[in-house]
Amino acid sequence: MAKPLDPDKIEAARRTSRKAERREQKRLMLREEIAHNRSGNGVIVIPPPKKEALAQDAPKLRVAAYCRVSTQEEQQLNSFEMQVLHYRSKIESNPSWELVEIYQDEGVSGTSVNKRLGFQKMISDALAGKIDLILTKGINRFGRNIVDILDNLRKLAALNPPVTVSFETEGITSTGDGNNNLLIAILSALAELESQQKSEAIKAGIRWRMADGVYKFSVYNTLGYYRDHFGRVVIEPTEAKIIEYIYESCLEGASVSEIAVALTEQQIKSPKGHSHWSAGTVRSILRNEKYCGDAIMQKTYTKDFRTHKSVKNVDLNKYFKEGHHDAIIRKKDWQKVQDILSLRRASKKPATMRQLGSRFIVSRIKNGLFQGYFVLDARWSVDEKKEFIQMIQTPKIIENERN
Repeated sequence: MAKPLDPDKIEAARRTSRKAERREQKRLMLREEIAHNRSGNGVIVIPPPKKEALAQDAPKLRVAAYCRVSTQEEQQLNSFEMQVLHYRSKIESNPSWELVEIYQDEGVSGTSVNKRLGFQKMISDALAGKIDLILTKGINRFGRNIVDILDNLRKLAALNPPVTVSFETEGITSTGDGNNNLLIAILSALAELESQQKSEAIKAGIRWRMADGVYKFSVYNTLGYYRDHFGRVVIEPTEAKIIEYIYESCLEGASVSEIAVALTEQQIKSPKGHSHWSAGTVRSILRNEKYCGDAIMQKTYTKDFRTHKSVKNVDLNKYFKEGHHDAIIRKKDWQKVQDILSLRRASKKPATMRQLGSRFIVSRIKNGLFQGYFVLDARWSVDEKKEFIQMIQTPKIIENERN
């Protein structure tokens, strides 16, 4: 055991020593140490390399830009061209940057990456190590789906070294350090919400025009019609002859399959430009009320603003407008065709089902103490059990079972 302390002496010394005196002693010691170091006996200062030399030796930063507009409207197309020119000039004017590519998606929504081929190529090139920095106008140009935005940013941040994404409008960057992750997540959610609100507003406007009978339905794949420069639905004479041929053939007793074969043999192109006609395509033309001048609007609608996939409308109102445009087929002939199709459908004979012979379905134990035994169904009658036992005792049955 160490020698015991003298508490009286210790406390007396502590009382006589003042804090100010101790601080002054520390200052003197520090000054003496600094003076000693400055005299050449202390720390050696190593200056950093000159920045100019580093700039000459360092490789150029590989920079790409991403530009996107969601529609083909003239105003947005002008904005798209300005985006491309802006980033090309910005990258090429920086001596420490090297332009990789200006990735572009024109007239494509940002709610999904499926149809954004330019975006997909950019991410693929970044993952392949071809890009160091990506410039884009804003988060809503990078995407409008929070899941896609964050997922792709995480992929880029996980690379070694990470690919930086700079959002010009927001003035923030996404790097591998995760400093701006929360802010980017919030802004991504706002971009998705904005897209959803726009989608709902557009759909509401379309339904109002449908209710007033002024909605302009698409005639892109509608054989026999096109829109003139005033936006009016006009008959295309050459394609109208194809429609007349289809309806006349049906009225004369030809089936939809026969009409499809005849059109294919005559090398007539389908509404989508294919050389082969299907019975379904012919049937849809015969059922389409537009060929008698009427229009049923909102047969389909977009249920999810993210996927933009159209589904058959069984939930919302439909809108019917009689005499909406010029007819190719007379109304009475169109109605006759509907009656013929309905009659054919009702008179179809039900498919004859082959009657299955009675058979026993059992399981056989493959291993263990009861290997080779059959497990019988408890619901079988006594006669059924006897019949089954008789079957398995037949040599032919046993031979088949073994094989």
